[in-house]
Amino acid sequence: MKWLWMCAVVWLMPASALAQEAQATPPSRLWIVAGVASGTLRGHCQDCAQDFPFRHGPAILGNAGYRVSPRMDVGADVFWMQWHNESGHIRATAIDAVAQFRPWGSKGFFVKGGAGMAFVRNWVQTIGPHPDDSKALAVVFGGGWEFNTKSRLGLQLFAMQHVGALGDLQTTSGPVADVTGNFWSLGAAIVIR
Repeated sequence: MKWLWMCAVVWLMPASALAQEAQATPPSRLWIVAGVASGTLRGHCQDCAQDFPFRHGPAILGNAGYRVSPRMDVGADVFWMQWHNESGHIRATAIDAVAQFRPWGSKGFFVKGGAGMAFVRNWVQTIGPHPDDSKALAVVFGGGWEFNTKSRLGLQLFAMQHVGALGDLQTTSGPVADVTGNFWSLGAAIVIR
């Protein structure tokens, strides 16, 4: 009787383990983030005599990518912001390739960095009578905290800085050399993993 009991336990153990493995859903390798932020911009140029003010406006942020490991993601980052000043309004879009790293796999803290391209559409009257389109080298870095990392749907709080190196701009009063835009953002996003 003892041998029969031990054979039944051994025979049923692998079957129950296989049934539990079949029920568990494998983690998705795709991650998507969509959110909003409060943005602050400050333009700068190397030889400008004037001090540029800080501008504020709403921003939209989106990420999508692929999970390389439980602590590392790679993908694309899209940042959009529009702001107004006395002369008109400006819209900037940055599209960057990013890597996101979580130093502790069981915690939600992450750091992110990347580079790509920024596109600036400028309706400011000092530039000229028509809108001006500029392309720039873009860099992004920042960090944040992701809540509810055990399920596929979560919330992310983040702080980021996007930098756009526009180079030389031609204005109605002449060329302006080495123009840079710094975009700081604080926001929240929904995460799907």
